[in-house]
Amino acid sequence: MLDTMVFSYHLSNHPRYAPLSATVLEAIESGETMGLTSTITIAELLTVPAQSGLRRALQEYELYLTHFPNLRIVTLDLALAREAALVRADTRLRMPDAIQIAAAQLANADGIVTNDKRWVGRITQPTIVLLDDYA
Repeated sequence: MLDTMVFSYHLSNHPRYAPLSATVLEAIESGETMGLTSTITIAELLTVPAQSGLRRALQEYELYLTHFPNLRIVTLDLALAREAALVRADTRLRMPDAIQIAAAQLANADGIVTNDKRWVGRITQPTIVLLDDYA
């Protein structure tokens, strides 16, 4: 499972994290591993170009995500909403975070690649992989 910041770091060419995000995304693109993210990621990534009125960038980001090889995008349905509510109740994390975690749990993901330290210690499954630990 890829949290939004993996894509955000990659698309913004973040000086510290872009090389790590590129490695993760290359592994998915090549088929070495399968990737998973949710429509929350799409909404979060599209916010900056939407706020800036950059309609072309908004469309390009959407195409990039929806056509990324070996990446499955989980949509919010009733089962995910229910699981997200349970995650949020247990962890007190914000709803977007709870949805990401719940999507990973429902998909039986091996891990969640993120850099959100608030998740550490609040969830036990799947494994949290912090980019900071590898930077």
